[in-house]
Amino acid sequence: MTQLPSAEDDVFEFKSSGTPFDALKKKLSCAVSGFANSGGGYFIVGVDANGKADGGLSLNVGKQDLRDWADQVINQVEPVPRYDIKLIYDSIGQGAIQSDSAVLVVGIHESYAGPHMAPDNHYYIRAGAHTVKAKHFIVDAIWAKRHFSKPRLTHQFRLKPGKEEAIQLGILALTDSPAVDAKIVVSPLPQMIQHCESLFPLQISVIDRNNPFFFDVTTYFKAEERFGEDIYLEVEYCDLAGNFYAYKSKIEVTGSVPPISIGNDNPAKMVKALESINKALFQLATSRESAAKPSLILSKPLESVFIDIEKLIPELLAEIKNDLFEHPFARELILMPKGAAYNGDPNNLVLEYYFENHPWLRSKMRILENYALIYEITYNTTPRFVITEELAAYLISSQTK
Repeated sequence: MTQLPSAEDDVFEFKSSGTPFDALKKKLSCAVSGFANSGGGYFIVGVDANGKADGGLSLNVGKQDLRDWADQVINQVEPVPRYDIKLIYDSIGQGAIQSDSAVLVVGIHESYAGPHMAPDNHYYIRAGAHTVKAKHFIVDAIWAKRHFSKPRLTHQFRLKPGKEEAIQLGILALTDSPAVDAKIVVSPLPQMIQHCESLFPLQISVIDRNNPFFFDVTTYFKAEERFGEDIYLEVEYCDLAGNFYAYKSKIEVTGSVPPISIGNDNPAKMVKALESINKALFQLATSRESAAKPSLILSKPLESVFIDIEKLIPELLAEIKNDLFEHPFARELILMPKGAAYNGDPNNLVLEYYFENHPWLRSKMRILENYALIYEITYNTTPRFVITEELAAYLISSQTK
């Protein structure tokens, strides 16, 4: 009891001792679904909102034992996740538990077999301190997680690091879920390891992304001859839930490893190649300075021009006006969607305007271009413009009027 938090969260859900068993049955089944679909957690009955015992549940539900009753409710969730049930009889000073009563603790393990459906034919997840129905896209994501959470293994040959005259066979994980209690069989054994027959099947406790397993199987010299033909690899393993899997494949060393390197000239060649690539990319890259259009010498607009554009695009001009009031030295602006990210130059202030805020934004900018109040300097996929001094002066001065 002393280990309970003082409030519900995404891992703990509390129910009071006064919750009717009919209601408790539904809440428990939904919570089991929710916790199993959301990484696991604890459903605790017989405590108040602060996690302190408030009397406890009767040890019998009608003629049924409390633990059996909870078992029966949990097993109505499909598929049934791994779980533990514990009855606490001593509150250890955290509230009070009556005689012939107990606090019911149901621990639901993180599941790799979701989504889990409650008896009401709905799927649930934990959202903060609440159990809520999962939307369709969440259920689809849990289905996808179910596939990728299964441990999937494959094999790979490589030159032994630091000793490239030897070739190793490796067993690697394709997914984040670990493969446990793996048994590796190679049949028939390659010539180089035939004397190690008593060691097979090799037994490896865990194979995951961070812990692949490699072992020597032949030499680079006469690799095909010494490795042999019609060699099969079989790996049997389990997931964390104890489910059984097997991977079996015919393996051939020919063409599976890169050419052996001799000497230390490879790093120098790699550096030279990277320098060549970098040079080519530099030549292809279009810089801002080379692509930006030069400033044009434009005729000074008439006063009536500003009156016209105020009528045509008042909202856009108002926003530019406010931005120039805050940043009077800004002269460049870009157009972009709200979800886009812009990595600007800290030494060059650029104003940003969003398509979502101004319908037909590109066309409105064309109006300003037609009146020679801005000019375009786009050099990539982001529309970019320069504000003329005449437009800037007009907007800034109109702020002070």
